[in-house]
Amino acid sequence: MGFIRMMRPERDLADIADLLEEAFGEELSREGRELIRDLRFIGRAGVLGGLLFALDSALRGEFRGFVWDEGGKVVGNVSVNQTGWDRWHISNVAVAPPYRSKGIARRLMQAALSYIWDQGGRWVTLQVREDNPVAISLYRSLGFVELGRVVEMELEGTARLPGPSGGMAVDFDLSRWEEEYELALASIPPGLLWLERPRLEGFRPLSFTPFLNRLAYLAQGYDLHHVMVLRDNRMVATAALWRSLLGKRHKLQFLIHPQVRGEVEEALAEGILRPLVKPFRGIAYTRIPAEYEGLVRVLEGAGFRTVRVLLQMRLDLENTGKEVLSYGRGEDEDTEDAGGGEDNG
Repeated sequence: MGFIRMMRPERDLADIADLLEEAFGEELSREGRELIRDLRFIGRAGVLGGLLFALDSALRGEFRGFVWDEGGKVVGNVSVNQTGWDRWHISNVAVAPPYRSKGIARRLMQAALSYIWDQGGRWVTLQVREDNPVAISLYRSLGFVELGRVVEMELEGTARLPGPSGGMAVDFDLSRWEEEYELALASIPPGLLWLERPRLEGFRPLSFTPFLNRLAYLAQGYDLHHVMVLRDNRMVATAALWRSLLGKRHKLQFLIHPQVRGEVEEALAEGILRPLVKPFRGIAYTRIPAEYEGLVRVLEGAGFRTVRVLLQMRLDLENTGKEVLSYGRGEDEDTEDAGGGEDNG
C-alpha cells in the first residue's frame, strides 16, 4: 500500500527525474529536459549532495514537495515553491503510468495545498497544457480558476519576413522607456498581469546612449534589438530580441496595445525578425498571450511553430473548502501534467 510523504531531496531527486521522464516523455520542453538532467546530477551526488542540502537552506527551499511512495519506489510527485509572501507555485505534478486513475494526483495536490496553507500561503498558481483535459478537470475540481493562456512558440533555422505591411517599426527610442512600461500594463491581459506584474525598473535602459546600451548587453552575452510602432507619435507596440552570442536560446518579447491588435503585427515582426533571416545557431523562442492571435499567425508564417498552449491557473486558499485541504481520497481521477515552461515541460 502506497503513502504520501515529504520529499527528501538528497534521497529522492534521481527517482523524481526518472518519474518525470516516464510521465511526460516526448511532451517535455527543452527546459524540462534540462531540469531532469539537473535533478539527476544533484540526486546522484551522494554524500556531497546531502551535505549541500544540509548546509544550504535556500537550496532546500527550492526542492520542497511530496512524493507517493509505493514500496520504497517514488511513483508520484508534486513540487511547491514560494514565489511571494503569500504566493506559492505548484509544479511537476506527475504519476507513473501504471499507477494512474487511483486518485494519487488528487491526494498529492491536497497534501501540497494543506502544506501551503499551514505555511501561511493564500494564493496558489500552476500552469497546465491546454491539451490535458484530465489535469484541467482535476484542478478545477479543487477550485482553481483560469487566469489566461500563453502560447509558446519556437523558430529553428531562419525566419521568413512578412510581405509589405503598409506600416513601419522603427528603432526603439531609449528616452521613451517609461512609455513602454505603461504600454506593458495596458497590453498584458489582466489575469496574466496579476500573475507577474512588470516592474518599472525592468524597462530602464542600461544606458541612455544607444551605443553604450548595446555594449552593456554585449558584455552580458546578448545582442539586443529593440523596435517600436508609433501611431500619432504614441507608442502602440514594441518588440525586443535578445540574441544570444553563444548561439543557444534567443528570446523575443512583444507588447501590442489592444486597440491596434490585428493592425501592427506584420510591421512589428518585419522589424524585429531581420537578425534571424540569416542562418543562426540555437532556437528563437517567445511566450505571448493567447489574445495576440494575429501575432501568432504572422509568426507561423515567418517559420515559427507553436510548441504548446499553457493555461495559467490560480486558487484562493482563503475561499477553499476544508475538504480540499485534506488528504481524503476524493474521486478516482488522475493527471499526467500540471506544468510546463520553466516548471517541467
